[in-house]
Amino acid sequence: MKILITGGVKSGKSRHAETRILEMANGKKPVYLATTELLDPEMEERVLEHRRRRGEKFRTIEEPLHLTDALLNMEGPVLIECLTMWLNNALHHQLSEKKIITEIENLLLLKCDVIFVQNEVGLGIIPDNSLARKFADLSGRIAQQLGEVCDEVNLCAAGILVQIK
Repeated sequence: MKILITGGVKSGKSRHAETRILEMANGKKPVYLATTELLDPEMEERVLEHRRRRGEKFRTIEEPLHLTDALLNMEGPVLIECLTMWLNNALHHQLSEKKIITEIENLLLLKCDVIFVQNEVGLGIIPDNSLARKFADLSGRIAQQLGEVCDEVNLCAAGILVQIK
């Protein structure tokens, strides 16, 4: 099963994703693939908050760029947290759009159950610079790609999860 949980920043999507993947794991430790690179103290604090909340319930893999490689031959369910930060990393490291889309295609081919977490960035205004527009456009393309293929798609707002597919 492939599930997408999307929503705004601090909408509650990560908490819902963690709860759901634990349910899917049936008492075993699911894999938590963390994608964030620790580039500043504020981001370090956000990651520490996520680590504290997760505790020892997950097998954590930290990989900011090569997600499919990190998950090859994975048995149990996987939570990818989050594709928005991964896309930020991919653009920072100058991966081509083709490589970005191919990585998503490869993730969708994984045999294990996967929950994808991704911020909804398409509800605001069109950004005023080309890099931000490229980020928003690619994020939207990824969301559409996942939405089309995933068995279930959920939107989280104000801590409430609403299934849209």
